[in-house]
Amino acid sequence: MKKINIIVPTLLLFLSVIALPTFAKADTSLPLNTVVSGSITEQEPMDAYTVTVQEAGILSIDVNVYFSAAFLEIRDAKNERIGNFAGIFHGRPENATALNKKVNLEPGVYTIIVKDYNRKSYGNYDLKVSFTPANNTEIEPNQSIAEAMAIQVNDKKIRGFISANDTEDYYKIELVEQGRLFLEIDSQMMNGTVRIYDANGETVTWESLGFYNGLPLLWKSHIDFDAGTYYISVTGNDTYQGIYEMLVSFAPVNTDEVEPNNSMATATPVQLNDLKTHKGFLSYTDTKDYYKIEMPYDGYLTVEFSSEFSAYHLIDEKDVPYDSYVSSGAVGILETSTRKQQLKKGTYYFVPMKGAIWQGGIYTLAFSAEPESKEKHAFRDVTGRYTTAVNYLVDKDVTNGMTPFYFGVNEKIKRVDAAIWLAKMLELDTSNSASTPYLDVPKRAWGAVNALKQADIANGKSKTQFGANDTMTRGEMALMIQRAYQLSGDGVHLPFIDVSPRYEDAVKALLKHNITQGKSANQFGTNIAITRGEMAIFLHRADQTK
Repeated sequence: MKKINIIVPTLLLFLSVIALPTFAKADTSLPLNTVVSGSITEQEPMDAYTVTVQEAGILSIDVNVYFSAAFLEIRDAKNERIGNFAGIFHGRPENATALNKKVNLEPGVYTIIVKDYNRKSYGNYDLKVSFTPANNTEIEPNQSIAEAMAIQVNDKKIRGFISANDTEDYYKIELVEQGRLFLEIDSQMMNGTVRIYDANGETVTWESLGFYNGLPLLWKSHIDFDAGTYYISVTGNDTYQGIYEMLVSFAPVNTDEVEPNNSMATATPVQLNDLKTHKGFLSYTDTKDYYKIEMPYDGYLTVEFSSEFSAYHLIDEKDVPYDSYVSSGAVGILETSTRKQQLKKGTYYFVPMKGAIWQGGIYTLAFSAEPESKEKHAFRDVTGRYTTAVNYLVDKDVTNGMTPFYFGVNEKIKRVDAAIWLAKMLELDTSNSASTPYLDVPKRAWGAVNALKQADIANGKSKTQFGANDTMTRGEMALMIQRAYQLSGDGVHLPFIDVSPRYEDAVKALLKHNITQGKSANQFGTNIAITRGEMAIFLHRADQTK
């Protein structure tokens, strides 16, 4: 005879004792959270109960056994065992042995079986079943690449559930451009595996989630990808199951490299001394980029290279190496290297490549070259992007640097010195060395300031003050260069948000003639003081427009 204790009724999950062909007695229906008292006898050594699970979640089975040895197991609708059976030992009529068994299940009909251990152990038991929904947001079925759930990057977290009868979940993502994919998984699984596959189902990478010890387990990783279709799987097994939450985000890199450029035959040509910084990206599927360099003379090639992880080789047409470098940067931290190499006239290839098996990432590069005859100065602070421009100014006797060994590329330049440079660059008549109307202009600059004022290129800040000792701003320099070289900016769209109407036409003109690209995508740096190095570059580029 069975004693029934009703605890908390529910509509979500029901138990009923049924008679199966291979199972013993069944004649009572019970709601969830209800205690049923049964007995195992020699005549009826097994009880079987059906459980209908209407959503994915955790089934908790509590058993108190008042005899020496019993078995508990759960089977699915196909009569296949879910997980391992549980033995319950050393119970006594006056002191039961308690067992709590938790099973992660998908929706379906299941059978709970309580039976004797060895046809020799009989007695009473109490059984109660409760249920906790997983509240997962994944869309089933998603147990294979063919069934993978399509998800959007940079969207909300996905709540998934690995169960005893669903040990794999697959997700599909579409990347429309190259960039960095980030995965974050909060897991309540004891362990598990995360895998990423390409469009052909080939494994890109996999990692263990780590071992859960009752504390929150947060797993993070990233991988660099080209545009394409990819799949993510979260996998468990008979032991590793439970709830997880996954956030998938993506950051595009917005490079200016032209793909494909993965061989000498497809190398991207780079114009030397274009005074541009080029941005590239290496990914899991794009491990090497080629840039073609035509050295027009025997001379010196300066390479400015910044990278998170990448290495590079500088080779000739016969794959003979001339220089190599390996970056020691990190995610989001580009390490910069400036290296100068003496080369003969000819064709060379600059080849950024992945520095580790899976690490590629963002890199930038800039090239400048000069013939051997141009190695005129001994400025120790002039390298890379400044070399050509400084050499040009030295050749034209515009400046000789702050000392024989120090040009001061990062030093701010005063308005009076900028006026002298510009007057010399334009070869203006500076013979009028009478005092200027500006009381703050030193005698050494009278001729230059007078010439610029007469040519309507530069004026003072007031009727009596030129602002001689004030630092020259980028906006002021833009005005002077536009006037000096009579440049037009017609047809140019201005992307900068810090350019006031006073400077608008001048900045447009500089953009149109590739004299500057601004400080960033939306900042020209109008009110920022210009440095001696930047001034040299501006003047050199402007003088090429003649």
